[in-house]
Amino acid sequence: MHRYLDPKSDLVFKKVFGTEKNKGVLLAFLNDVFEGVHDKIVDVTFLKLDQNTDIKYLRPSIVDVLCQDTQGKKFIIEMQCAKEAHFLKRAVAYASRAYLNQRTNEKDYQDMHEVIFLAILDHSLFPNKKEYLSHHKVSDVLTHEVDIKELSFTFLELGKFHKQRDELESNVERWVYFFKHAERTTPDELEDISNSYKVLKKAYDALSTSAFTPEELLDYERYGMKEDEINTRVSESEAKGLAKGLAEGKAEGEAKKARETAAKMLSDGVPAAAVSKYTGLSEEEIASLKH
Repeated sequence: MHRYLDPKSDLVFKKVFGTEKNKGVLLAFLNDVFEGVHDKIVDVTFLKLDQNTDIKYLRPSIVDVLCQDTQGKKFIIEMQCAKEAHFLKRAVAYASRAYLNQRTNEKDYQDMHEVIFLAILDHSLFPNKKEYLSHHKVSDVLTHEVDIKELSFTFLELGKFHKQRDELESNVERWVYFFKHAERTTPDELEDISNSYKVLKKAYDALSTSAFTPEELLDYERYGMKEDEINTRVSESEAKGLAKGLAEGKAEGEAKKARETAAKMLSDGVPAAAVSKYTGLSEEEIASLKH
């Protein structure tokens, strides 16, 4: 096991960014990501997440951290490693649910506050977008004014970021580098990173194996093994599906070629029996080609 745990693991992510002890790390991260997009966050209160599983190292939902700031804004923060076909729809559903859950009764809307969904993804979500950080709001299609501010979405796509440590220029880039490389950071690298941005030292301290109990470290190993098992099954299924698709495509191509050849032979007056012999098509298929 490395000196530092992987911050992309849900168990570790929640401990680093979802606990009172490390609230300062979360605030720094959020303010860096939302700089120039949302107001500065002074403080947050952590809200309870639903836990609907009997196996604590299996992920219960896509939400890792749920909190609200002093103005009542709610933040849904999620670390997403695996690709999901309907992830965007699920993100909208979770944000909408958090917004609707603020209603105290059917007619009371005045205390409903903005919900901001932030996802850190260990892959590319928008393949046609060059930037690794994108902010999405509801805007007027003509004037581009943001008049509806109740829901907004921010995506941090780690798969699009390829800078090395000596190329980092902003705090957001340092956070992205942290997510991608923290597990294998050496003491010398940590000193250099910490000198560039002090709060990252606290984030690394929270990742240290010494910050976890033996039970938590065991859960971390179990979780990793379970994710590896799931990813292996998914890869095997995708490989089987690809092989099946290729085989079906090849068979369809051969059948199409046989039908084309048979049609030409029939048009040249070749008897149906001979066409069937040389193309492998049945008498019924030959008859259908005649029509």
